[in-house]
Amino acid sequence: MKNNKNLRNFLMVLGILGISVGLAYGLKGQGVEAKYGSTFELVDTSSAVFTQKVISVLDEPIEITKLYNEGQLVGIISNPDKIDALFNDVYTKEYQEEFEDSELGYVQDVYMTTEKSYNVYEDRDEEIFNYIYESDLIAIKVDKISFSNGAIIYVKNRDDFLEARKEFILGYLSDSAYETLTKGEKITPLVTYGTQEIGFDVRETITISEGLATIDDILLTETEILNFLSFGYKPDVKKYTVQEYDTIEGIAWLNEMSPNQLVSINSSQIANTNQVLKPGLELNIAKFNSPLTVVVTKERLVSEKIYPEDVIYREDPSLREGLTRVEVNEEVGYEDVTYHDVYENDISVSSTRVSSKVTKEPVRGIVYVGTYVEPKVGSGDFRWPMNNARVSCGWYCYGGHAATDFQSRSNRGYGPIYASDRGVVEVNTYHSEFGYYIVINHNNGFKTLYAHMESPGYFGVGTTVRKGEQIGYVGMTGRTTGPHVHFVLYRNGSPVNPCTYLGC
Repeated sequence: MKNNKNLRNFLMVLGILGISVGLAYGLKGQGVEAKYGSTFELVDTSSAVFTQKVISVLDEPIEITKLYNEGQLVGIISNPDKIDALFNDVYTKEYQEEFEDSELGYVQDVYMTTEKSYNVYEDRDEEIFNYIYESDLIAIKVDKISFSNGAIIYVKNRDDFLEARKEFILGYLSDSAYETLTKGEKITPLVTYGTQEIGFDVRETITISEGLATIDDILLTETEILNFLSFGYKPDVKKYTVQEYDTIEGIAWLNEMSPNQLVSINSSQIANTNQVLKPGLELNIAKFNSPLTVVVTKERLVSEKIYPEDVIYREDPSLREGLTRVEVNEEVGYEDVTYHDVYENDISVSSTRVSSKVTKEPVRGIVYVGTYVEPKVGSGDFRWPMNNARVSCGWYCYGGHAATDFQSRSNRGYGPIYASDRGVVEVNTYHSEFGYYIVINHNNGFKTLYAHMESPGYFGVGTTVRKGEQIGYVGMTGRTTGPHVHFVLYRNGSPVNPCTYLGC
């Protein structure tokens, strides 16, 4: 009985399977009238760019190709070879002359998938291709330049890129140094005062591969590539009209550019950084935002002053208070110092003292005074307000700049600020233009002003300070485009050129 029951169950399962197979075959035979045209579901093209009807149902499944743009179904391609032929026709007519030995493809957001189907869909290949063409979804295969910092560009000619890269480097390095260093040769150390490049490196690496890009995204010439290497994506180029007394150095400083960068962007009008500018001349200005960082190391040999120790003051009861008698004249010493200065895209980032040789020893002064107090009257002999500094914007380097700006060669421009001569602090306050600043009255017709300190000066009003005593630290307060001390020297109430007294 048990065996008969199992046989009946087996025959029942066979019957159900037979009915299912027959039903499935019957549905397939009904074509598009059935809910499913086969064991593979119908492709829903109702939301596609091109809706397509099923025109027949096959006995065996075939591979169909679906084209998408940004995730949306464009349509089902009936004949991929036909699409390829249409691409080749466009390439021959519109691209081959300018992009020889290349080929066309889709932009990045366009992609294809394949799947199996029993259904044959209506052919709308030409309409699909016209949509791709008119929607600018066609890309051309060119050289793709990938930078190690993530920047990517497409260029027509890789040789143009390599030449533009070299030209960009030469904006920060002399031709002779470039040729010597690229050959692996060493630069002979300086034996006379001056500066020379002794090394360079480009921080970012590049990879060249094939890529697809639209014609609008391809840099076609060396000039276009050089502009990108200088300014990056979508530079904000503005116009500046030269005013009377303007200099290249001053305009560059006001617009956060280096003089070489200003010359580079205006090469058709400016030959070099020493050119005298004619008022009314219109110049291009733009902030450099390069994907490349050219690191240049320069050797600098200079003669520097060695300031003697503080003057020894001795009491002389024969002199009344305030009167002095010099026993030993203070003398500044000198030394030859070699620095290695590092620049990144023409911006000074560090300075290292590598060697020095004393050429004249300093002499410490001895002065007898009526009482042993710091004189409130200055000596009239001024020192630089910063050590190891450079003049970043000189006397009238732009209109109205009746001062001299000093910037440390180390620590990206920041550093201690020293009293240029002894005197009495007359002002220690904040101003929207100068930021935190100090004024020292030297009580001999001279006053000095030190602006853009990072915080209030170190001494209160009425305090007597020594020559060379630190009175503050460079900051970015007030109106400034970079860290520096804005140094003003007044004589009898009027500003005078500080370099006349400092020996800049």
